[in-house]
Amino acid sequence: MTNYLLLHGASSTGWIWHRVQAGLGAAGHRTVAPNLPCADLSAGLEEYTEVALQAAAAFGDEPVVVVAQSLAGMIAPVVASRRPAARIVLVAAMTPRPGESADGWAATTGQPAAQAALLAALGIPIESRFDTDLVFLHDLDPTLKAELVRHTVDQAARPTRDPCPITAWPSVPTHAIAAADDRFFPLEFMQRQTRDRLGIEPDTIPGGHLAVLSQAPALVERLLALEA
Repeated sequence: MTNYLLLHGASSTGWIWHRVQAGLGAAGHRTVAPNLPCADLSAGLEEYTEVALQAAAAFGDEPVVVVAQSLAGMIAPVVASRRPAARIVLVAAMTPRPGESADGWAATTGQPAAQAALLAALGIPIESRFDTDLVFLHDLDPTLKAELVRHTVDQAARPTRDPCPITAWPSVPTHAIAAADDRFFPLEFMQRQTRDRLGIEPDTIPGGHLAVLSQAPALVERLLALEA
């Protein structure tokens, strides 16, 4: 049995992991998916990390697999350096360098330019780069999309500006999973930044930026394969 700490990205809640939790639970594993304080204007990366660590305390001192989506990549290495961790799995996630903020990550890696090029190829104007339906929900079925709306919160800016407090990436096995149809962190961009920053080749699953929700079975299959 493996313990999974599932960390969501910006503007959402732990609900986005419910399909992944069901799949991992059916395979005999334990999961927690805390609600990070996205709407709290005063909460920075330290507060996000504390919420994550408190949730992981449900497993005592047993190692956890830290699975982080999107913005949660900023705290995944912090969590893994502060408690026993079996591995880190980054799902369409940022990979910060020591002292780098999420905004700095985007600027340094060239994420805006990569996204602009993809959107142009799809005939989507760059002004729509944060359009919820076009960029984030395009691969969700109507039922999931309607449910997600009830679990969406306004994202405060502070966590994107706080520097990641690690001094080095922790000595924990790290894996990356990219989404083939991601319109926010395009596939080729994610492959490049993962190679450059972690020296690893990411796996690929179908789906867009919220593949944790739209393609949960594929993600569960990949997580179980890592266990094997």
